[in-house]
Amino acid sequence: GLTCATSELTGDGNTGANIDLRKVFTAEPGMTSYEIMLSESQERMAFIVKPEGLETVLDVFRKYEMAFAVIGKTDDSKVLKVFDGDELVVNIPAKALSVSPTFKRQEKRPEYLDQLLAQPTPEPNKQLEEIIEILIASENICSKEWIYRQYDHEVGVRSVIKCGDGDSGVLRILGTNKFIASSVGVNSKHCYLNPYEGAKGGLVEICGNVIANGGKPMAMVNCCNFGNPEIPESFWYFSKAVEGMNDFCRTLKIPIVGGNVSFYNEDEVTKTAIKATPQIMIVGLIEGYENIITLPFKKAGNDILILGETEAELGGSEYHSVVHGLEGGIPPKVEEDKIRARWDFISALYEKNLIKANHDVNKGGFIVTIAEMCFKNKLGADLDLSSYNGNDLRDDVLLFSETVGRFIIETEPTSLNDIMLLATKFKVNISKLGVILNQPKILIKGLENQDISLDINKLKDLYDSTIPNLMEI
Repeated sequence: GLTCATSELTGDGNTGANIDLRKVFTAEPGMTSYEIMLSESQERMAFIVKPEGLETVLDVFRKYEMAFAVIGKTDDSKVLKVFDGDELVVNIPAKALSVSPTFKRQEKRPEYLDQLLAQPTPEPNKQLEEIIEILIASENICSKEWIYRQYDHEVGVRSVIKCGDGDSGVLRILGTNKFIASSVGVNSKHCYLNPYEGAKGGLVEICGNVIANGGKPMAMVNCCNFGNPEIPESFWYFSKAVEGMNDFCRTLKIPIVGGNVSFYNEDEVTKTAIKATPQIMIVGLIEGYENIITLPFKKAGNDILILGETEAELGGSEYHSVVHGLEGGIPPKVEEDKIRARWDFISALYEKNLIKANHDVNKGGFIVTIAEMCFKNKLGADLDLSSYNGNDLRDDVLLFSETVGRFIIETEPTSLNDIMLLATKFKVNISKLGVILNQPKILIKGLENQDISLDINKLKDLYDSTIPNLMEI
């Protein structure tokens, strides 16, 4: 509450302050000083503003009809003084509250991880067409329309991209030609197998969602959900996930502007902890309405490209989970230099208006990504994978690997040469997988064992029906 806000602002700023609690808005009369200072009522912020800028700041608050109060002043005393009217109720050096002791918890890598990571990917136990249908209908991949139709996702008339049309939500900044793109998520299965790489991979995915819509990632907040920190194995997961987020954000220069931590998330009876879940939110900026990109394929005859190599990284994948009932295997590994090069490359493509649609490759692998891009406009795809499988992967590994940092891009055939020249300049791997069809089917050739034909209408029905069927009473 106010205790932390005021002491951290003054202690970290090497100043003091006089605070008058009578000026603080309270929900009910008669609240004690103790209650006001420790209350954790949500959605409040404390600001320190230079006197000459005060009216400018207050004008902004008034413009947006926000409740505010000027509750005190800073000074050079380095002492936090809090008054309840004329009564001095707190008189303490600010740093006594802002500088907290650091506890060094014991941490230990779980012994079971070696066995999990060593699990091989079994041979496909079904036809690839059937596996794709199972994946597209899985709860983690299927359409979430049933959920977002339960609330007004266009309140304030600021929503620019309809739900399902992009990897992120895009809101207009009123009175400008600027837009905010935001996305939230993380793959807890990846974090379970490798919390360091899983947290970094979560950042790649969520930043990728913002980038796919034309945005530039600007800042990150997180919500870290873990088990009991008193258990060394649980604390190890937390420590490694935080380390991963820190390393990635420092390397890619993405500021972490806020976050919180929730511990003791475990089964009440068995005390089994949830999978490590460092939930990540990225906010990005799009300069200009004309620079907003959506994910549906736009035009038959356009080229379908994949940016990034596919590795044998099925650990924690949807394929392992829903098809084979496995939790193990090698999860994706993040190479920051490659990720940065791909982001810079996409930015260059945007500047030259070479991208018509863009979709981050995520759960289920790139074949699921392509299917999702076909759905809205009932288009299809004619794919030849014979020249893409540079790592000589087995068919199921190639199709369903969840290697992070890849994108499926639609572009006009006349742009292909320019794109390939830029790819050489930025030292990125990009391949043409095929072309968009003017009929609702996906044709896949160039695999090791079989050609595949998929009915988009059938896939869309599976994609749309999972959650409504689950929610039927």
